[in-house]
Amino acid sequence: MTAVAETAAHADEHGHDEGHAHPSDATYWKVGAFLAVLTALEVSTIWWPENVLTSITLIVMMIIKFATVAAFFMHLRFDSKILQNLLLVGIIMAIACYAAMGGALNFWDQGGNQLINDAPRDQPLPPAPTDPPAIIRESGPSH
Repeated sequence: MTAVAETAAHADEHGHDEGHAHPSDATYWKVGAFLAVLTALEVSTIWWPENVLTSITLIVMMIIKFATVAAFFMHLRFDSKILQNLLLVGIIMAIACYAAMGGALNFWDQGGNQLINDAPRDQPLPPAPTDPPAIIRESGPSH
């Protein structure tokens, strides 16, 4: 059996034959335009008020962009369900890690809260100004 025939036989076993439908170039352009608009929205959040809604909106846009890139440009949309599920588990784990880190940073940031008697993390005040040394006072301008 030749290498080409072996490759074709292997492709037929796994369902990846020549007739497998992939999106057209126009679809890729549309997906690219969608991702560009979504990226512009993400960048525009710099002017939005800083609150929880902005953070949640950014996370949702991040998930949509990730899923779109994985589905079309990584061809995951056309792969087996096990690979799609594996990616979904990875997304869920990443969101869980991000939420845990964000929650921990929010919890530990407040010094002296009721649960933990931790010192505040504000910048210390500079020392009060003192009189200049005598040598500098004497060498000042003469009147």
